Amino acid sequence: MSQLSAFNAQLTEVAGVSVVNSSELYGGDGAGLPLVVVDNALGRAVLALQGAHLISFVPKGGVDLLWLSPKAAFNPGKAVRGGIPLCLPWFGGHPDGKPAHGFARSNDWQLVSAEALADGSTRLTLTLAPTDAIRALWEHDFAYTLTVAVGSALTLALDCQHKGNAPIKFASAFHTYFAVPNVATARIGGLDGKTYINTVDGANTRHQQDGELVLEGPTDRVYLDVPAVQTIANEQNTIRIDSDTKSAVVWNPWDHAAKMADVGEGNHAGFVCVERGDVFDNAIELAPGESYRVSMTLSA
Repeated sequence: MSQLSAFNAQLTEVAGVSVVNSSELYGGDGAGLPLVVVDNALGRAVLALQGAHLISFVPKGGVDLLWLSPKAAFNPGKAVRGGIPLCLPWFGGHPDGKPAHGFARSNDWQLVSAEALADGSTRLTLTLAPTDAIRALWEHDFAYTLTVAVGSALTLALDCQHKGNAPIKFASAFHTYFAVPNVATARIGGLDGKTYINTVDGANTRHQQDGELVLEGPTDRVYLDVPAVQTIANEQNTIRIDSDTKSAVVWNPWDHAAKMADVGEGNHAGFVCVERGDVFDNAIELAPGESYRVSMTLSA
């Protein structure tokens, strides 16, 4: 946790903000990862500095909106299974065999500020800049900033500045794992009539959504040009997702979870991923000096 040594004095002055090791909250072997805990009158959140990765968000008096796998491991350099991993500057597999979903979710971000706001919420600001390891994967200069506001809702605002000297293709996603009592009975709204690309088993076929979506088996769909709001209705609450991104990816491995070491047999039933971002047809091109700014707000 040496990376926080210069910041610890400031954190002690921000009510409800503290730094712990992942082993204190979630157990596990090894060194673990440093986590920032925000606990105010409106809600509680846990964020890993590796990946600027939201692990938990509980509105006051409510339940955790985010799912963390019971088999999740907190290991340096490896994304944690659950919460909100950040996928950028590419989404999914890379044609050159580079790590899936980019480098942002597996590198350490720097916490540059934490502040208590007048409305009772708490705001964190984190940044990611190139390192030698990142440059081996991505030769273009950049500056990424994530602002997280924790209150009765959770808001993530992402700012990506392209500082290189050539145009780049760019994709991103808030890869959110939502906690539900039973994925088979969760009803996803806000996608009716939208075109989706079914990528299960490499199908890559296009279809149109008819009404609410209820999952019945392995699902991996990329919805294009979606409206700002989606909802997940389930037995314990209705979750609202609000974003200015254009894509929504709905994913659950179903029985394939048994072959995933950090998910495990049967554990797929407790979550559904509804990921907001700009991917596939909605991915963009950034010219030198351009910035990409998007946000997402979660509430129940």
